[in-house]
Amino acid sequence: MVVEENLIEAIYSENLNDMEVEQLAKCVILAPTNKKTLEMNRSVIAKLQGEPHTFYSSDSIISENQNDLQNYPPEFLHDLTPSGMPPHALVLKKGVIIMLLRNLNPKQGLCNGTHLSITGLHENFTSAKIVSECNPGGVVFLKIELAPSDVNLPFVLKRRQFPLIPAYAMTINKSQGQTFDQIGIYFDEPLFSHGQLCCTFKV
Repeated sequence: MVVEENLIEAIYSENLNDMEVEQLAKCVILAPTNKKTLEMNRSVIAKLQGEPHTFYSSDSIISENQNDLQNYPPEFLHDLTPSGMPPHALVLKKGVIIMLLRNLNPKQGLCNGTHLSITGLHENFTSAKIVSECNPGGVVFLKIELAPSDVNLPFVLKRRQFPLIPAYAMTINKSQGQTFDQIGIYFDEPLFSHGQLCCTFKV
């Protein structure tokens, strides 16, 4: 959509590939739904230089109903991306700004919401560095088993994937408690609640 492209250029400029990592991490586009943030992150990554790498998750379910194992095959699970979960097909490039989705090691600054920059992409692991002068060291991520903490599904989704997502766009709820220098707001449908609008203007 033209509106989306204009918003991306307004926030990240036409010279996206010339922006410093620290500058990119201070910009964000907010949207009300997880689906829209996934789409916008893919659009931003497509504009970045470099070879894309797609990492696929392995998905399964936990359910007391044995019929669910047949009713919800992996192909169906691959299309699900609950809030707080990485997508089945995670597209990354070297230099992409990412955000952690779990508390991995708070003492080292690896907390839910921490921003990092991808430094290397490999078949079974990714490497990154925290976008902060306080924690300049590198970090290696392996795929781990993840499950959504709050989702309205008749089963528990288990996804083995890297615990991170691109951070150029995020949901309004996920942005709470974070500080940015430049923010774009995308609304293509009514907000779920008045609280979402309040949170948007507090970021």
